[in-house]
Amino acid sequence: MSSPCKSPHSHCHQHSHHHPAGQHGGPMEDKVSAQQAVEDYSNWDIVKASQHGLLDRCRELVEAGYDVRQPDSENVTLLHWAAINNRLELVKYFISKGAIVDQLGGTLNSTPLHWAVRQGHLQTIILLMKCGADPSLIDGEGYNSLHLAVLYQHLPIIAYLIAKGQNIDGSDMNGMTPLMLSAQKIIGMEPTSFLLKLNPSVNLADKIHRNTALHWAVSSGNVNAVDLLLEAGSSLDVQNAKEESPLDLARQTRNRLIIHILTSEANSRSGRSSRALKTLQKYEISLVMMICLSLLGGVGYILNMNTDSWLLKGTLLALVTAGSQLFTRRFVGPTSQKHLPAIFFISSVFWMFMTWFICFLPDLAQATVQVPFVISFFLLLYYFYKTWRTDPGYIKCSEEEKKQTIISLAEAGCLDIRVFCTSCLVKKPLRSMHCHACNSCVAKYDQHCIWTGHCIGAGNHFYFVLFLFAMTVMGHWMIYASSIFWINQCSSTRLRDSIGSFLAEVISCSPWVLYIFLLVCSLTVWSTLMLLLQIYQIAFLGLTTQERFSLQMQNRYSKHQVSLRKSPFNHGCIQNLADFFQCQCFGLIKTNPIDWTQQYHNVFQASMMRNAQAV
Repeated sequence: MSSPCKSPHSHCHQHSHHHPAGQHGGPMEDKVSAQQAVEDYSNWDIVKASQHGLLDRCRELVEAGYDVRQPDSENVTLLHWAAINNRLELVKYFISKGAIVDQLGGTLNSTPLHWAVRQGHLQTIILLMKCGADPSLIDGEGYNSLHLAVLYQHLPIIAYLIAKGQNIDGSDMNGMTPLMLSAQKIIGMEPTSFLLKLNPSVNLADKIHRNTALHWAVSSGNVNAVDLLLEAGSSLDVQNAKEESPLDLARQTRNRLIIHILTSEANSRSGRSSRALKTLQKYEISLVMMICLSLLGGVGYILNMNTDSWLLKGTLLALVTAGSQLFTRRFVGPTSQKHLPAIFFISSVFWMFMTWFICFLPDLAQATVQVPFVISFFLLLYYFYKTWRTDPGYIKCSEEEKKQTIISLAEAGCLDIRVFCTSCLVKKPLRSMHCHACNSCVAKYDQHCIWTGHCIGAGNHFYFVLFLFAMTVMGHWMIYASSIFWINQCSSTRLRDSIGSFLAEVISCSPWVLYIFLLVCSLTVWSTLMLLLQIYQIAFLGLTTQERFSLQMQNRYSKHQVSLRKSPFNHGCIQNLADFFQCQCFGLIKTNPIDWTQQYHNVFQASMMRNAQAV
């Protein structure tokens, strides 16, 4: 039997269940439990029976004439006790017998719904609201149910109340919105981050002090909330009743970190507001691409300069590096920074192509060498573009659909992180995962590829594998061409002197070729290893990279080992390949195309549990 909350006050924080099922606190607790097991419940009064959830005893006393609307000496009704202790059957019974759903009681003049919100009992909240409980009622502290859910940091309850129509910008008795309360009183990322996903008005001011949420975050020294609110677009210019901006408040509190954050943000916003920088932002990606192309070419040109002064070359390289760092920090915004690896990759491929035709074509003029390289180069660009532009399987929902999802999951008792994404506010399909880089849930998530700047999922996984294949082929052709170039152009001492002398001659012969060769090797090693890993996972496991990694981590920290080959998605090597590439082999193999954005039945988890139990 679970321990009830016996405090008649709204400040009772203990939950009704102290221990998970199957855990014991020791011999003394077992002794107490045994004594309770033989205790005669027939002598309990109705308040104690309500606290412990004894429906039969409560029914007996009510039928004997006890009025369920009658409060005790502290003005607490039976429905309050049932709500605070999450006794769903008693809540239904008391309401059926005439209990007042929104009865105020306790020292804080709260309704049963307020009590349930404080304790985080979502199912009781759902039941009370179905029976007519009003979440907008104010308790003795001036808070409604949504404010209480924020103060007690119950994210599922916040989501449910908003989905049921509560105003995200609703104010308490002091004119404070839930976002203001969170910024002022909750030190940490949540629930401020969660509230911002629900589209509140970040620049609203309270009724008394005329402070915005950013003012409250600054005055309370809540650095996390300051960062989140600035990212959400909170104004730095709004003044409160004392004509103080958030920066003025920060200077009064002498919080150096917040002063630095606000000052940096103000400088950044003023810079972005200039006409020249607005024009720059419009063509930012193209400009960054040109700069990256020039930078890679400039590094190679400096290395290839016809001078023996490595001091000069080192100085020039240092200047180029410093200039690129300054440009990136000053002019490149977050969006372009996210795509910098992809821009670097395309720039590298461009200079590989130029090196082939400028340096390697004279020694490799045969069509048998040129044609495969040209084909692999254009296939690489094509599949890179398809991987980059194709929707990987982002889970998209309208605001109304998100609210309906929250309501349906909550009422089914499934509003938890296993099936619900608290970042996207959507029901997570089977094999999906939230990508923090893209800030979206992706169906059949494989990985976030830095070289494309996008996620790899159900929509573009096929193109990604072909992109890896094209990069591997082109890279190996470049390595072959580099070796032919060195043999023909830099081999005068190869047979007579040591390997060290030969390497020195290779470096002096053409530093540019060596520079491009190192770029090629780094990208080719990555693409080759990634391609082999992808083929292994697809053909022999039927898993994505994320699923394989998750199962390996589970096996590392769990006593129940799960075989990677025994997933419900592994249908054998031939069938796995046929399903992935959608190749029917002239009708010899039957493929099974699946829309992974719409698959919600968790057969994978059920199968994993069966495998673990079998082991």
